[in-house]
Amino acid sequence: MMRQQGKVLALLLTALLCSMSGCLSLIAARETVENLRPEAYESLDYTKVEVAHTFNVVSFEEFTNRSTFLVDDSTTEVRIYFKASFSFSDTLPSDNTTRYVRATLTDADGNIAWEQDVSEDSSPLEERLSPNPRFAYGEWVLDVKARGWGESTFGTIQDNFNILVTVTNTCMQYPLVEECS
Repeated sequence: MMRQQGKVLALLLTALLCSMSGCLSLIAARETVENLRPEAYESLDYTKVEVAHTFNVVSFEEFTNRSTFLVDDSTTEVRIYFKASFSFSDTLPSDNTTRYVRATLTDADGNIAWEQDVSEDSSPLEERLSPNPRFAYGEWVLDVKARGWGESTFGTIQDNFNILVTVTNTCMQYPLVEECS
């Protein structure tokens, strides 16, 4: 009887040693490493769209730009920074046809989410758009039309503007992986 128990024990030990080597041991090792890895956590990912231009031609110059970005169910906020400077706008009146910046942000449903139409200095403005109750999913469009003048010799007289749209999305961040998913 004792001899039979020894054979069973030897058989079990042989089976255990066989399962601990080769491909089968990789499964156990992988599971152990996975259990040591920290948990994934929710993080924020920022996509930026910037349209900036400095006019440096003595005659009036036209500028147009159309930029797009995607908004989906992970988008939590759209932030817009806007600044425009027109040289001598405090002394040279403008009628909004000679020098201007016209910017329109249209959502995926075709609704205007934000717009500016200025012809004199505009101090930095930052506006936040929040989902109400959600953003329109799809491609949003930033259209910019501007007209200005300047000179490049000394660089002291130059109309310019800067528009920065920052789209904030939530994502899952996995340790040891640089990109959010």
